[in-house]
This record gives sequence, structure tokens and C-alpha cells, in this order.
Amino acid sequence: MALNLTETRAPKIFAVNLVFGILTILIVLLRTYTRAVIVKSFGLDDWIMILATMFYVVYTFCSSYGAYFGTGQHMANLSPENSKNAMMYWWFCYLFYILTMICSKLSFAWFLLRITTAKIHSWIIYGASMVTVLAGIAFFFVTLFQCRPISYYWDKSQSGKCFEMGAVMVVAYLYSAFSVITDFTFAALPGFVIWSLHMAKRTKIALIILIAMGCIACSAIIVRLAYLSTLRDPDFLWATTDVVIWTSIEMGLAISAASLATLRPLVRTIGWKLGVTQLPKSPTRTFHSNGVTPATTTSNEGRPQPPDNNVYIMSGFSRELTYPKLNAIEKFGTRSTAYTELSKGTDFIVYSPRT
Repeated sequence: MALNLTETRAPKIFAVNLVFGILTILIVLLRTYTRAVIVKSFGLDDWIMILATMFYVVYTFCSSYGAYFGTGQHMANLSPENSKNAMMYWWFCYLFYILTMICSKLSFAWFLLRITTAKIHSWIIYGASMVTVLAGIAFFFVTLFQCRPISYYWDKSQSGKCFEMGAVMVVAYLYSAFSVITDFTFAALPGFVIWSLHMAKRTKIALIILIAMGCIACSAIIVRLAYLSTLRDPDFLWATTDVVIWTSIEMGLAISAASLATLRPLVRTIGWKLGVTQLPKSPTRTFHSNGVTPATTTSNEGRPQPPDNNVYIMSGFSRELTYPKLNAIEKFGTRSTAYTELSKGTDFIVYSPRT
């Protein structure tokens, strides 16, 4: 069958960018409202995720402009000027993809550090984060300087040279492999962390599933791996359409799914207002040693006794695993203040220091 040079897949690129772009921005806005207004605990992970979202928005614009000029079409059907513009925007997509994924993974890693109590878990998160960041930086600079001059990547009318595409593909495969390993690590770790916490089994399972969803982007990475071989195709802008589509899906899922893990306080608040869920009927006064092991004590009068100095005091939203422990220490931090807060009859959970 003869090749139809006039066919185009650009509308699919536009559709994916539009759907995932709007969905991602909406979820990040909900995350921002939840953390800044409801939980009042806007942290570094939220700032990093906003930065990732900004990079993703720039990516969608570059991808859409590339599709406007020729991405998703056969290069033989494009004018030299349109082909050059499409390749230029493809190059920018490379860079903003890497920046988006580095930031989204760092944000999710920082979020996990909020809920870890064991040093081994923290070191695993640090190690996985370092691997994915180093791999991302290597991929970024290989992409940035794969041609000399840089503009030779999209403008072959000038003199210059580029790396062999095989070398770029090796780096792309390695980065994707490290990303998958990191995602699986971040997906499995919450199970070990949350299962040791003192809470209802059903709540543990729900939280594990919710947080593990933050790594759902690895499914898009695995699909995209199958299309990386098209980077060698002479009809580059047509052949790599699936890479463009799945790259956009991967970034949208990485940001959206990781942000969903922070929205439970918002869902509970909406449920309370709609009467779907009930407010706690009685305060929870639980003491934990090292953040996880129950160690409740009472005085002769039957009143709960606060633990040692420099305690962690976390609000009722601590059950949603979103309140930072450092902020809690700064806010209260001593036996006397811990006891004062308990005497108010409010819903507080008190943790003694980690060892």
C-alpha cells in the first residue's frame, strides 16, 4: 500500500496535551489549596511540584507548537522551514521533559520523607532520589550538547555535527530504566512505612494505595520504552509521534498521581460539609514512642501523661500524613506545651522523638 504523505497525527498530540495539561493543572491547584488552606502545611515538596507543573506547561506548549509545524507528519510533506521549526520544538521538549520528571520525583521523595520514621527508609529515599537526579542530569546535558553548534540539531543547512543517535538512545534507555526502578521503590516503600503506624487496618490499606498511586507514571515509561527505537527513523517527526504522546502522558501522570496522595484532607472536608462523612466524635490522645510504637501512660487520676521533652505534636490531619513534623516541633516542642494541648480536649496525636 502506498504511503500517504498527507496524513497527520498532530490532532492526537493536541488532544493529549490539552486533556492531561488541564487535568494536571487542576489537580495541582487542589493540592495547593489543600496544603496551604486546609492543612496549613505548605512545604518544599509543594513548591517543587509547582515548579514541575510549570515545566510541564512549557513542555505542552513546545509539543503543541511542534505539532503545529510538523510533528506527527511525514517530513517529506513539510517545507524546510516547518521541518526546522518542528525539530527545534522537539529539542526543547527533550529538555523540559527531563526537568519536569526530575522535579516531580524529588517532590514525591520529599513527601515520602515526611512520613518515614526509620532511618533505613530515609536512606533508601535519598539513594533512589540521587540515582534518578544524576541520571536525569546526565540525560539533560547529553541532550543539550548532542550537536555542535546546538542549533545544528534542527538546522542542517549550517555546518556542524551531532552525536550518533545510538549514544543518545542508550542514555535515554538508561534514564528510563532508572526512573522505573525509582518509581517501583517509591511505590513499595509506603507499604512498609504505613503498615507500622498505629491506625486502623482499613485506613492503612487506603493510604498505601493512595500514596503508591504517585508512581503510576512508571506504566507510561514502560510503554514509551517500546517506541524509543523510532528515534533512529529517517522520517523522524512522523515515527516519533508515539514517543511524544506517551512522554506527555508520563509527565501528566507523574504530577497528578503524586498530588492525589495529598488530597485526602480535602476529600474529608468536602465529605463533612456534604454530610457524607462524620466528624470525629471524641478526641484521639495517643502517645507513640519513636513515632510508631504505642506507649500510652496515665497518672493516678487516670489522665494521660505526655512523653519526654521535645515531643512531636501533630494535628488531626496527621492521620492524612501531610503535616510536617518539623513544623510541629517548632510550634510546640516541650512536655508542658504538649500537656497543655492535650488538656484542651482537641484531637491531637503526640509523638516522642525519633531515634
